[in-house]
Amino acid sequence: MLDADFFRRWMAATAASVDREAERLTALDSPIGDADHGSNLQRGFKAVVAALEKEAPDTPGAVLALAGRRLISTVGGASGPLYGTLLRST
Repeated sequence: MLDADFFRRWMAATAASVDREAERLTALDSPIGDADHGSNLQRGFKAVVAALEKEAPDTPGAVLALAGRRLISTVGGASGPLYGTLLRST
């Protein structure tokens, strides 16, 4: 079922994937950017997980909106606003 718990688990799984792949994301960003994409996403998704543990929204939309707000406020560059706006608009 696609309930709030599903989306909280999805955000936690995404955070774990970002953590695992942070060095690779940074390496991909290095030739064309400032080599901080992995660390920026790590910081953002850690903030998402912490916020979801603290607030525990009870609807899928509320989970995604909270995650989007955290990404916008914690991920630098264009990624935070892009990913955050995506999540907030679903």
